[in-house]
Amino acid sequence: MAKKSNHVVPSSSGWAVKKSGSSRASKTFDNKESAISYGKELSKNEKTELYIHKKNGMIQDKNSYGNDPNPPRDKN
Repeated sequence: MAKKSNHVVPSSSGWAVKKSGSSRASKTFDNKESAISYGKELSKNEKTELYIHKKNGMIQDKNSYGNDPNPPRDKN
């Protein structure tokens, strides 16, 4: 089973937040910052990963809000 995730992607009306594998957007926004904010809250609530895409569709950033397979090591 594939991991569930959310994606902030460019759309014809600005920016959209989509679930992985979905053709329809969960919600659309006029600006990227609003879409990222909504995507973060959605991913935190669902404990999923959030992929933030650039205008050209390439992945710009990725954040894990769920069961991270590679958590950061403690620096102490």
